[in-house]
Amino acid sequence: MIAKLWGTLIEKQPDYLIVRSGGIGFQVFISARTFDRLPQTGQEVELDIYTHVREEALNLIGFNGVAEKQIFLKLLDVSGVSIKIALNAFSLYEHDQIKNIIIRKEVDLLKRVSGIGKKLAERIVLELSEQLGGQDEIGPGMTEDSRIAEVRQALRSLGYSSREIEKALRNIDAEKIHNRKTEDILKIALKEV
Repeated sequence: MIAKLWGTLIEKQPDYLIVRSGGIGFQVFISARTFDRLPQTGQEVELDIYTHVREEALNLIGFNGVAEKQIFLKLLDVSGVSIKIALNAFSLYEHDQIKNIIIRKEVDLLKRVSGIGKKLAERIVLELSEQLGGQDEIGPGMTEDSRIAEVRQALRSLGYSSREIEKALRNIDAEKIHNRKTEDILKIALKEV
């Protein structure tokens, strides 16, 4: 699983880029808003990555930060939301706008996203408005950081549902993971699912 990617930007298009890192050119799919924030080709770039593995493909999706990636992953958890639809949402809105639209249950604004009709917009609001509305998703005293985001992504790639993941993270005491590596936190979380 690739969680972050650093390297030289060697090509950029509105829907993807290619980063040379360690002698390999990685194709990374992006939203139009991520494209707008990219440096010039030949310069260094750093992206948070979601590794999407399917039987027939392995795709990398790039983000400007962990918070953006987390909202994207929550959208993907909703049945009917594909990577393409989620990227369309991120091309139209900033991640915090998407979050606020869902919390405020503004179905009409979600319907502006290519690929999202009324039923899917309502499903997104129904499934995510409470999750994004400030519920404590992780254990007492824990803050959401890149380690937790990586653990969440790893559990998702192992086939656990969002409900199982959030329950496991809520059961972890912050003191247990203070100054621990991501791998150690993942082992603790696996005992909770």
